[in-house]
Amino acid sequence: MDKLTMFLKENNTPFDIGIINNGYYHKLLKPFKDKQVIRFKWKKNSINKLLSNLTKIGIILKENALGYYNALYDIVGTNNQIFIIYAVDSHVQLPKLLLKNYRTGDNLFYLNTSSNKIIKSSAGKYNTSFGYYSLAFEEYLSVNYEKIISSIIKLFIPFINQEVTTITLKDLNKNINKLFFMALIRNPKYIKEINEHSLTAQLFDGGYDAEYLAITGEKMNTNFIKGYTPVPLVNTTNKNLVTIKSLVSNLYIDGGIECMVMLLHPKIAIALVPNEYYKKMIEEQGQQTYLQLNEENALIRMNKQIYNCAKFNNDDVIGIKEDLNDLIEYINKQGGKDEHKK
Repeated sequence: MDKLTMFLKENNTPFDIGIINNGYYHKLLKPFKDKQVIRFKWKKNSINKLLSNLTKIGIILKENALGYYNALYDIVGTNNQIFIIYAVDSHVQLPKLLLKNYRTGDNLFYLNTSSNKIIKSSAGKYNTSFGYYSLAFEEYLSVNYEKIISSIIKLFIPFINQEVTTITLKDLNKNINKLFFMALIRNPKYIKEINEHSLTAQLFDGGYDAEYLAITGEKMNTNFIKGYTPVPLVNTTNKNLVTIKSLVSNLYIDGGIECMVMLLHPKIAIALVPNEYYKKMIEEQGQQTYLQLNEENALIRMNKQIYNCAKFNNDDVIGIKEDLNDLIEYINKQGGKDEHKK
């Protein structure tokens, strides 16, 4: 196994060693000497190249079980095995589908709130890490998370373009609750906090990961937005809303009502308002109630609030470059004033 572990270290590939028992892999702190399974992540379309490179250093592999998401190989001449988890370059927090809406041309710009510098990236590369999620979990996120974002945006675009005058929101509470949960699960800080404060986490292969918490969390069917009602927030100005890497920001509206906002598109967001405030909105506006930004100054002030939340959490602000420039100019003029107190 020394040749194999050296090869993986030279290729900057993290790995662990354990056993497979009853079809399940278990990582071990002290692996058995006579029978070991080494587990690591690799790109599916590069497997043949991997096998060829291992053959060159004297490691011959024989197929044991090949699946769509992983593969198990026997190391010829030993009792050891290789367990490969197929992986890709994962977008850790915000999916590419959402980031594409904030591009300026072919580039994606974000504001580093520590330095207040605007940095150029791309929707395909921003906040990515190879193997952060498995290929299986990437597909899970696509179906259970990104599909909801896409459907909400498609629903609102005709309304913003004044092609329709009303919209019907189906299962909004359920879908936004799921989005809120996924935003938590995709936040490494949230995962770290759970592992630091959970007595059982350290017994689970050294700590829980996002994939395990997502699957178990959905089974629990927890209402993460209890006490709040999701309300559409529509931007009808010529300027654009920004978003943040963690997707959800705190926000104050209507003279100090504290709520949260899920920033999905430069023109579309979902505000989570207190239930009592929502009742007031219904009384004043009827069942088709929503929040609207129709003044550019109000939008810039809201972007400043979003920036404040991001800075407090050492997060990035992502947006159209012109809007990020406007935000920096406004920050420099206003200093550290709290927008909701105005």
